[in-house]
Amino acid sequence: MKTSETKQTNIQEKRSYLKSLSKPIQMAVKEGVFPSVNEGLKMFYAQSGHSELKTLREWNKHGKRVKKGEKALLLWGSPKKSERVNEDTEETDALDFYPICFVFSQKQVDDSKKGGKQ
Repeated sequence: MKTSETKQTNIQEKRSYLKSLSKPIQMAVKEGVFPSVNEGLKMFYAQSGHSELKTLREWNKHGKRVKKGEKALLLWGSPKKSERVNEDTEETDALDFYPICFVFSQKQVDDSKKGGKQ
């Protein structure tokens, strides 16, 4: 049970970090600088040379493997529908929940032949 609690805490920390990155970008989206928060996050990552972002599965499909020890970059995933019950009124509110999407850049991958065991 401690392992699942640790994973949950880790996800909450990542979510909190992503929210802090997204806050100033949300204002830029409202001003029309970026079409979406994720586009702003991609520009933020591009400043460090992370220009091509893909999920682990997408890199694997392209014959690439993520280098050992690399940490995922964070984007917002597609919203999921969720419900919240108001304890006072016992009414249910529909909510959009945005999960975290873990991506890696071209700087974090190798060809699968090179990156594998030799």
